[in-house]
Parts: sequence; structure tokens; C-alpha cells
Amino acid sequence: MTDGAKLALESWRLVRQMLDDMTAMVEAEAETELELLEGLRVLGRITALCSEISLDTDPEAPWFFPMNTEVRLIGGPNPDGEYFLAMIDGRHRYRVSGRRGTTAYLGFQVLAGVGLTPRRMGAYLSDRDLVLADDGRFAFVLAAEEPSAEELAGDRWLSIPEDSSAIVVREYIADRAGETCAELAIEALDPPGAPALPTDTGLAQQLTAMAWTIAKLATLHRTIRPDLLDTPNQLVTAEAADLGAADTTPDNLYMIGTFRLAPDEALVIDIVPPDTRYWAVTIENIWHECIDPRRRRSSITNAHAVAGADGAVRIVVAGHDGGVDNWLDTGGRHRGFVVIRWLDNPDPPSVVTRVLALDEVPTLAGMRR
Repeated sequence: MTDGAKLALESWRLVRQMLDDMTAMVEAEAETELELLEGLRVLGRITALCSEISLDTDPEAPWFFPMNTEVRLIGGPNPDGEYFLAMIDGRHRYRVSGRRGTTAYLGFQVLAGVGLTPRRMGAYLSDRDLVLADDGRFAFVLAAEEPSAEELAGDRWLSIPEDSSAIVVREYIADRAGETCAELAIEALDPPGAPALPTDTGLAQQLTAMAWTIAKLATLHRTIRPDLLDTPNQLVTAEAADLGAADTTPDNLYMIGTFRLAPDEALVIDIVPPDTRYWAVTIENIWHECIDPRRRRSSITNAHAVAGADGAVRIVVAGHDGGVDNWLDTGGRHRGFVVIRWLDNPDPPSVVTRVLALDEVPTLAGMRR
């Protein structure tokens, strides 16, 4: 064996140390055995995602891959949505193409920043700005400098910084049974050459990025309004800076809070929904992981929420179904996060919260199914 992999070995030790540090954090901060078990599982899922983001990349010939799976919903995503990522290099040029579909929202965000430089939004294209053909198809070109008319071939040019490193696609789905998801593809405008062999410096940079991305995703409960853990059962409007400027987009708005409930309690949230094409209410565990959305109703959208005659919506967060509409199931978790997200910049919704005994909830006007 040669001694030419010193940097990569040192970076791999950093990954291992980061996992040890994050494990110690989970052990120290979990309040129950369930939180400890979920924290360890989240850490494993984060590691899998960070390996894909950091190691399984080819910016000269990128592809879109899902950041979530059917059960891996970490980092506070919208479970009523899809998230796709392609790792790019702003020194290259790309054509993104596809078909719009019928979902509520589709947005393309280019992230800039390489290595350990904090990521920032380098460019953004919303579905309202897509140029669609009659069959819903679209295409646009990503490049730092404007390509020739021949290279554009009639497509739109989206200017990106030379340190661009990724493109994130967000798609929100109000009703999965009735909507068609978008089709997506990305191709290099310039034909790629032969794949490069790994180098000590290059792999070291990738492993270092992997370690710090693990830390970022595992500590969201510490970095995104951690004060809310001390003031549970209320919601506040969150600005983009509160959530991380690279982790949201200009047309996505949020309210966020935490719940803390005894087994026989419920958090009742009265909402006057925003005037927008899409909104949703989601609950997450303490590690910002969506709660079993495939088989547990832990999120609800404007397409499925039952509203009163005045248009107001009452959400009930509890560990048991009290026989009411708009119940979000904590699965018995005593604490976690609540997120309201909506689109297109209307004013924040009017929200009132209160904690009631679970058996009191069905007595509220209009609550019993």
C-alpha cells in the first residue's frame, strides 16, 4: 500500500468522528426510548443520503435522484411532495427538460457554493415562469455565460454562478390520487469525457463535505428556531433566514412550532387558511423527520382538510383519534414539530392554538365526524 491517501483517510476519520459525536448528541437529548431509537435511525438515514450527495456524483453527466424514499423523510421535508437533486458544476452547461404534470407546484433552485463554503441560492425558476408547450413539455439551459442561439435551440437560458454545485427540484402534491407528477431529465450541453479516477484530494473533499452535511441534517432541531422547544404548543412565522437561505425558496412560506402533549391531551390548531393554491400542515418528530406518512396521517393539505362554513380549518394533533376531522396522528410521541407551509406570498394565516384534554375535543363545535 502506498502512503498517497493520507488526506482521504483523515477525512474518513472525520466522518467516523462526526457519527460518534452525533450519536452522543442523540443519546444526551432524547427524552424517551422512542426518541433515542428514532434518533439513531435518523442518523443512519442521514448518512445514507449524505453518501449519495457527496460520493455518488458525476457533475459532467448528472442525473436527478430523489432525496427521499418511501420511508426516508428526513430534514423536515414536505411529505406531500417530491424532492429531486442533481449535482452540477457551474463551469459546465446543462439542459433541464421534462413535462409539467398537474401538481400544485414545481420549483427549480440552483445552489451555489463548493467545499465547506455555506450554500446560497444562485438561481431560481418557479413553475409560474416555465415556458410550456401545449403538451406541458418544457426545457431550459443552465450556464454561467449565455450560450449561442444554436446551442439554446429556442430554450430559455437561466444564468447560474460558476460555483454552482446542485439543482434542487421541489414538487408539491395536494392530492396524489388525482394529480400527475412532473417528468424530469438533465443532460450536459457539452459531451462528457472519460470519467476521472478518484484522487486523494478529491475524495478527501467529498468525505469532508459528507461529514459536515451529516452534522447539518442531524442538528436541525438545534439550528432552526431551537427556542421553540422551550415554548411548545404555539406557532410563529418563520423567515427564510430562520430556516436557512439555501433550504427554502422565495415562494415558499412557513409557520413553525413545537408540540408537547401528555397522552390524554390534544393540540387544537384553528387556521384561517391563506389565499393560495397550496397549503399543508405537517407534524414531525423531534429530529425533524416526518412521522410515518405512508400509513399514518401526519400531514394534511388544502385538498383534504375539512373546512367549516366560514372556510376556517381546525386541526387536532394527538396520539389517538378522537373521532374528529383533520386529526394528525403523533403515533404516541409526546413532542415534536408542527410546520405550516404555503405558496406565493400571501399574508401568514391567522392561527390560534390551545391544548385540551383529548375527550374534550369532540365537544367542540363542528368537530365530530
